[in-house]
Amino acid sequence: RCSTHVKWLAPHFEKMRYDNALLARAYLHAYQVTQEPLYRRIVEETLDFVVRELRHEDGGFYSSYDADSEGEEGKFYVWSAAEIEAHLGEDAELFKLYYGVTESGNWEGTNILNIQKELDEVAWATKMSEEKAQEKLAAAKQKLYDIRAQRIWPGLDDKVLTAWNGLMLAAFAEAGRVLNRPDYTETAV
Repeated sequence: RCSTHVKWLAPHFEKMRYDNALLARAYLHAYQVTQEPLYRRIVEETLDFVVRELRHEDGGFYSSYDADSEGEEGKFYVWSAAEIEAHLGEDAELFKLYYGVTESGNWEGTNILNIQKELDEVAWATKMSEEKAQEKLAAAKQKLYDIRAQRIWPGLDDKVLTAWNGLMLAAFAEAGRVLNRPDYTETAV
């Protein structure tokens, strides 16, 4: 939605449903034109996040998660280098290199995970195949997600608004068709 950082590093930490709907469709359209795998991944990760964390049990989607957790903006989403090292062990160096994690951080002494190098660069630097690097990064990302899920969550705005749900359902319907993802189509239905 917005950033206050000159390089667009710091996101708007509040997770708005309508932003995610519009971004998913924009990346879906970019994927259709370019066939760039990164754009497809962004669409799928965005929609999977919405299903996992914003879906109401009776259908429809909640409005948003706040930006703040424990009174600090972005606290739920950022990591220190020490946390990355402690949780990821031998895979920490690969992860830190790929996401630009440093001791000093890039956000108020912590790190907003932000892809800094291409996969082939980090694979070469860590002496592994791209497939192995991708596999390790995905596993590390899932591990950190599981750990983050144990943190104090930002507040949830649990309103289910018709207009914003319409945007999200359109994104799921279109992505279901374009990406051949029946689960997305079913979500839209």
